[in-house]
Amino acid sequence: MNIYNHMYIYYIFMVDSIQQLFDKLSHLNIDYKLFEHEAFYTVDESSKLKSDLDLKGAHTKNLFLRDKKRKIFLLSCMDNADVDLKILKNIIPAQGNLSFGNPELLNDKLGVKPGSVSPYALINNHEKDVNFYIDKNILNENLCNFHPLINTKTIQLETSDFIKFIQEIHTLHVIDFDSYELINL
Repeated sequence: MNIYNHMYIYYIFMVDSIQQLFDKLSHLNIDYKLFEHEAFYTVDESSKLKSDLDLKGAHTKNLFLRDKKRKIFLLSCMDNADVDLKILKNIIPAQGNLSFGNPELLNDKLGVKPGSVSPYALINNHEKDVNFYIDKNILNENLCNFHPLINTKTIQLETSDFIKFIQEIHTLHVIDFDSYELINL
């Protein structure tokens, strides 16, 4: 298979996954706003959203991590949160040091490419072997913003609806990134 066939297959998978995400939101009667923009790969680049689009609510960053036993973690936190992986490994059930998962593992587990990491990608984690943790500070906001599996779009919805969606498709854990404590929802 040549590179163009591989890219075409990935594109078709992405379109199907994005449509599946929108269909699931619709099925759950969740209203959202969709913002289209240039591709963002970093938190610094996405900060343009706040001013250019006057985007309200929690602005986030998402970390795709693995431990030495290849246990997988997805962390969603406020874009300005300081995340210390050395402390974090003792709070979540990690074995050994945490490191960033490579693009192949990211694609295999969540079906997205770097720059498009988002809790919405958990819809592609059929094995449910990605451990998801969300920053409690996101839950304190009325609205939250995440990429819908592609970094040229952002979905904004009520945080309570976001929680409803995640609980429908996956298990949710809450962590306080200020005190590094797990919290019951």
